Amino acid sequence: MTSSGFGDAAGRPAAPAPVVVSEPTEPALREAVPAEGDFERLRELLLGGERRELAAARARIEELERAQRDLPGRLPDAAVEALRSEHGNPRVAAALSEPVAQALGAAVQTHRQSLVDALFPILGPMIRKSIAEALRSLVANLNGAIESSFTVRGLKWRFEAWRGGVPYAEVVLKHRLAYGIDHVFLIERASGLVLHHASAPGLPPLDADAIAGMLTALGDFVGDSVGGDSSGALESAQVGEDLVWVEHGPRANLACFVHGVPPAQLRTLMEQRLEEVHARLLALPADAPLRSIGDDALVRERLEPSALLRDTDEATAPVAARKASRLPLLVIALLAIALLGGFAWQRWRWDARVDALRARLAAHPGFMLTGIDARAWRALTVHGLLDPDAEPLDAVLADAGLGAVVPVLDANGYVCADDAVIARRAARLLAPPASAAIAVHGRVLRLSGTAAQPWIDAALARAPWIAGVARVESTLAPTGDAVADARAEIARIVAELQARHVAFVQDDEPVAGADAVVDELAASLRRIAALAPVARVDVETVAYGSNDDSGGSEANARVRAQRAQWLERALVARGIAGARVADAAEPSDAPNRRGAELRTVVREAHR
Repeated sequence: MTSSGFGDAAGRPAAPAPVVVSEPTEPALREAVPAEGDFERLRELLLGGERRELAAARARIEELERAQRDLPGRLPDAAVEALRSEHGNPRVAAALSEPVAQALGAAVQTHRQSLVDALFPILGPMIRKSIAEALRSLVANLNGAIESSFTVRGLKWRFEAWRGGVPYAEVVLKHRLAYGIDHVFLIERASGLVLHHASAPGLPPLDADAIAGMLTALGDFVGDSVGGDSSGALESAQVGEDLVWVEHGPRANLACFVHGVPPAQLRTLMEQRLEEVHARLLALPADAPLRSIGDDALVRERLEPSALLRDTDEATAPVAARKASRLPLLVIALLAIALLGGFAWQRWRWDARVDALRARLAAHPGFMLTGIDARAWRALTVHGLLDPDAEPLDAVLADAGLGAVVPVLDANGYVCADDAVIARRAARLLAPPASAAIAVHGRVLRLSGTAAQPWIDAALARAPWIAGVARVESTLAPTGDAVADARAEIARIVAELQARHVAFVQDDEPVAGADAVVDELAASLRRIAALAPVARVDVETVAYGSNDDSGGSEANARVRAQRAQWLERALVARGIAGARVADAAEPSDAPNRRGAELRTVVREAHR
């Protein structure tokens, strides 16, 4: 049996054959070097798995590096997405809270103006709205105070302020600012648990247990800080806009959240309610928990905010009534009555005097009253129509008895047909001599007495044309020597003219009362004009001005001319057109005074 070198037939291993190593030749070596593809296949067989893992690792590293480069751009979206998740991300919020707080603090220090500019559109309207609401409330309170200043309630508040030694505004605010009870808490003293809680309608729900725990902790802190006795207990605190009043008892405390300015009677009522609660606690069974007091219907009813408000208001009214004294109120009432009486009496006096003045003005001939504008003891204006020939109203207005009030006349001209006014108009136009008389009855003009025949003829010719005259009746008798009588009358009038003058303050500004003097001069000139034809004379009237020693010659000459011209214009305005102004070269014996006067020259008439 031939051996193959792999073992015998029995399975035993054959002895190793001797290995013969021969030196390869160069052609053999070239044939033994594998091709490039064979190396790649060998590399893939030996290192393929590791190469794929390295390629995947390299791809992941490149992806991470690319993500790291894009992180600043994706970070805001990632943060927003994390914060907008369904329940939020507490870890993100916790991580951002500290850097955001630091960033805000740094921004406030370094970019304060930027923050102000950013917050101004939000804070501005909020502040304005808050201020507007506060001002609106203040104005409402002030309006209420002003409206009630002189009412019974206002007087009562003033007396309360005087008696208590506090400003009136404080008392008004105390009464005007409405108070209310928002929440009532009944708290177990030992544990701080809520035994009962009631709120006013329309308020949002509160965490009663948390508030009770807060009040208990504050009370314990105050007690430990101040002292262990009852004087160190927390009795009041300010929480936001609410004032918290706390009443302490052996087993329970009563707390009320109040807005506004509550009266002192509320605290007394809280003490009474807390005593009632402790009485109900003593009536509980021994095995009943303390919390069951909240199910007591009487306790729930007595601790309702509306019940506390109602009972406080009922308790406040009798106390105020008991404190009030009748004597001060009586004094105030008497003073008020005296003031009102004095005001009414002064008003009655004013109205009576105005009515009397109205009656006198209505009866005054030549004046038609259209109305009176009066403010009691302050001013009075009379409106109406006044005939120029009527008696002046100065005396009537001066005798009105209106105290310091000077009546003002606002009158327009008109022609009156009353007999008295017609008589004055006829006397002005006809210029009768002293021996003749004029009377009017029922618009009938009656002429009587004696006068020169020429004047009688002129008067009878002019009388029917006088306004308001319906008929003329004459019983005039002519005098013996009409020419002599007329000349004597003219001489008398000329002497009177020389005794009158118009005074001036300065330049051409006349003194008060100058118009009355000019009226008298005009009446005298009319009389002379009426007598001149009878006396058979020509009359020339010249207006002169005069001055004192002050001023130069040129200035004085100018002032004299101005005053003479003023007098001439005043006469023309009254229907006297015959006067002329003296020339500067004409000699004048005018006295040394600031004035203007008339000089009348009478000459024989040229036939």
